[in-house]
Amino acid sequence: MRHRKKSKKPLILTIICAIVVLLILCVVFIFPLNNMLRSVTGNDTPGDKAVKSELVKRVKSKKTGDSTKDKKIDRAASILGKKKMSEIMAAAKSQKKTASLIEDSSSLTRAQSQKAAQEIFSNDEYSGLRKAINDGNWYQAYQQYQKLSNNGELNQLQQDLNQ
Repeated sequence: MRHRKKSKKPLILTIICAIVVLLILCVVFIFPLNNMLRSVTGNDTPGDKAVKSELVKRVKSKKTGDSTKDKKIDRAASILGKKKMSEIMAAAKSQKKTASLIEDSSSLTRAQSQKAAQEIFSNDEYSGLRKAINDGNWYQAYQQYQKLSNNGELNQLQQDLNQ
């Protein structure tokens, strides 16, 4: 009697399918799980910390070599790093909270912060970014940020505030 070798193909295909399904589930449920964990604990999640770390790096990358400006950039990065993500998310749905967050974490005056918040809430170009931040969908927020950077909206806002 000969022993037939059992094909390992069905087992390998099953494992690959299971991995693909798990990856899809992780992508679909990662933001809701992250948001649920934040809501339950009241603290930033590991995902929030990674996003804030990247945000702080981007703010610090704006340093110019001018010690006065760099000091303001370091202050803004430090404040953003210490803010709870839930506060940042809340600011995405309130113009008043957005103005307050901008004023606290930047060198802008109260009037400039209010002007920036008004533009962010009145210009439909920013609605996708605000929604993504409010939902805690950091991947979508990054995509919206890239879109605003590429189409010049962020530069225009910065120029409007410096006038």
